[in-house]
Amino acid sequence: MNLLKSNKISFIIIFLLLVLNLFWLPFSGLWTIYPKVKIIPQNTTLAQFNHPQVPVIHLANPPQANAGSYILIDSATNTVLVSKRAHDKIYPASTTKLATAITALNIYPLDEVITVPDAFTEGQVMNLQPGEKMTVKSLVTALLVYSANDSAYNLAKHYPGGITGFVDQMNLLVSKYGLKDTHFTNYDGLHDPNHYSTVYDLAQLSRIAIKNPTITEIVKNKSVIVSDLDNKIQHNLESTNELLGVIPEIEGLKTGWTPEAGGCFVGLININGHKLISVVAQSDDRFQDTKEIVNWAKQNITWRDY
Repeated sequence: MNLLKSNKISFIIIFLLLVLNLFWLPFSGLWTIYPKVKIIPQNTTLAQFNHPQVPVIHLANPPQANAGSYILIDSATNTVLVSKRAHDKIYPASTTKLATAITALNIYPLDEVITVPDAFTEGQVMNLQPGEKMTVKSLVTALLVYSANDSAYNLAKHYPGGITGFVDQMNLLVSKYGLKDTHFTNYDGLHDPNHYSTVYDLAQLSRIAIKNPTITEIVKNKSVIVSDLDNKIQHNLESTNELLGVIPEIEGLKTGWTPEAGGCFVGLININGHKLISVVAQSDDRFQDTKEIVNWAKQNITWRDY
């Protein structure tokens, strides 16, 4: 009887253990294992989870661009697709105004009104007159489309810390993003030996710029009319970007030229919805060099899912 009773107890214990194993243990681990698994709804695309497609280069031959320095990057992934002397020191000329625009938009509301204190006549100007009242958006528009130095001057001078303080903010901007090969001494890119950058840094600065929808909308314009606050004075301005409307893939971005810098151009390129940024510097023909880079990209780059 004792043996039978012992066997019966053992059978019950084994049975209970089996039940525990079948029904309890899977649930006992539910809260530590399953919360780590992300349930993806049906019909969900990779794009909805912010996985950019990655660029694939099919040929190794570089573009037929003659610029002293150039670079092409995929904006979404920050992949350098092709480059030449990307980290060599260059003078950025008026591509500086990308930093001027970003800084101004970081500091001022778009509808803030700036009263022009005095005339500024150095370099490319839109002929702002003393006493004109302009919104920040209007001045940034003139800055990016027409590369107006007097627009840059007024944006900088309006800063509570004055022009020096505004330029300090421009340098803080590049420092914040780790662009150690860039230093600004002014707001418009007029030549100064201590005012320098690289095409790599300018490409990174441009990635920052195109995150601002105000900038991307402005730089698409071949021409603009900028008016003072009372709509009494109008400035008809043509873009300095000669590729707008000529190369369908070009959607901006910023030109530059001084005798010391040579030709500079930062291009915002859209190839089948993929945004690329090109930068050429020390160029005798900045627009032709950019055309070569765009053609190279169209022939040699495709994108695949991450």
